[in-house]
Amino acid sequence: MIRNFAVVGPGPATRERLSAALAAAPDLSVYRIGRGADPLPVSATFDPADQAGCRSLLDWFERGAPSGAVLLVDDWALCADMDPGLDQAVEWIAAFGPARGVQTVVTARDWDVLPRRLRRHLHGEATDFLALHGVSADLHDRWQRRDFKTAVGVDAQGWPVYLDISVNGHGYSGTYLGPLAERAQRLQSALLGLMVTHSPEDLNIAFFDMQDNGVFGDLPSAAHATFVLTGRDDEEWFDRFTTGLHGEINRRQLLIHSVGQCRNSGDYRAKRDAGAELDPLPDLLICVDSAELLLPRGYQQVLESLVRVGRLLGIRMLFSGDTFPSQLAVRIPGWPHATPAHDLADVAGTLPRALADGPPAHEIVLPPLHHDGTDTTLDMLPQGAIGILDRPFEQRRDVLHPMFTQELRHGAIVGKPGTGKTTTLQTLATVLGDLSDYQLLDGPGEPLDPSRHIVVTARSWDEVPPFIRDSLAFGIEFRLDDPATSLVDARAAGRVPDRPGFGLSVPHRLPVRIALP
Repeated sequence: MIRNFAVVGPGPATRERLSAALAAAPDLSVYRIGRGADPLPVSATFDPADQAGCRSLLDWFERGAPSGAVLLVDDWALCADMDPGLDQAVEWIAAFGPARGVQTVVTARDWDVLPRRLRRHLHGEATDFLALHGVSADLHDRWQRRDFKTAVGVDAQGWPVYLDISVNGHGYSGTYLGPLAERAQRLQSALLGLMVTHSPEDLNIAFFDMQDNGVFGDLPSAAHATFVLTGRDDEEWFDRFTTGLHGEINRRQLLIHSVGQCRNSGDYRAKRDAGAELDPLPDLLICVDSAELLLPRGYQQVLESLVRVGRLLGIRMLFSGDTFPSQLAVRIPGWPHATPAHDLADVAGTLPRALADGPPAHEIVLPPLHHDGTDTTLDMLPQGAIGILDRPFEQRRDVLHPMFTQELRHGAIVGKPGTGKTTTLQTLATVLGDLSDYQLLDGPGEPLDPSRHIVVTARSWDEVPPFIRDSLAFGIEFRLDDPATSLVDARAAGRVPDRPGFGLSVPHRLPVRIALP
């Protein structure tokens, strides 16, 4: 004997599970409504378009359907569309049939199509992760949702438990608290569910693994991941994130306000969906595990402000950890828990990489200029450019052009020995070409000619004549002997790599990388 149950998911997997369940009880007499052509052990099949035949269900049941009979409604959406009254008859049989030895089995492509009243009388058949989300094994039907809703697992009856992070759902911010193994399972179930059902053009995810314990597993391999920070990353990366995040808030505000009658990211999305030629503005989910380790870095105000303004800008926060940090002056609800799909551990290790081929997430935090370890040469840059400027707030890089004018006439290249001052002067000479209006001096000795644009090299700014410092069109500050003497910022100067060609552009007050000639 079997019990009332529903088999839900894409076609092939559903058929396999249905066949296995029915084959486990070979003495069943199956009365099927549907159009299945597979060799199921079926005694009789009725076309759902034959409403008279289907409506004889209640007569069949009331007149004494044999014990061991099974009513199989094969493809609920198809059958219910053809017979609007079918749900009432099936609900009746599902409610009272088991007492007479009559069971009800329903198949469906999606969980949402089954009436809520009918679900009370059916158990959800054990399902794998992809079937739980209505996605086929070849992933051709991934990214079908736009509603920021996903199943995080199943309840005791086998029915999906949903996380809804839309405007009217569980909330733009939430928590998953508990021991590491437990919360890792919950996080990966929820986040991977969002990833497999929502495109990177609709949802980007940022990861803070402050204990560096791998709580997010392989999720950052998916195209949805915009950046990953761990507790082992140095202060430069955290500063870049802070700057990039403030830039992201500004970018979202500008995009939303640039479109008429847009008050928030939802309005912007609606206009884009309606055909307006607008850039994608994916919602951003920032996941912070062990936030208490982030707060000492000065992030309390940042996190609290994100919780408050996130709804307007499409920024969501998910906090996880053993406990919620009491220092945060915000109230954040817990997101729903459920039993994950039985194969979660397997798909969590393979599915993120399979989802890596989608449109890339918007980059909020670009790596530092010195991150890749390769050389930059002039032939890699547009004509007239001498290097690359790093703009973390704008989340981009620009080329640096030396621009000498009558107001800003001169230049200086300052840094301790071995930082690339002479090479930079050679690169500048190559870029300028005609040097008749320029005086390029590598060290002291030659008299200065103020009628020309003067560029000097020096070990410290004290060695640069005041009239040059006061009229800097081109100022490059490499690693200094004493960062406190920086013309830009002592903290930024202290982070300049001790490598030739990397420094700060004084007029822009930004990191720069000078190309080799």
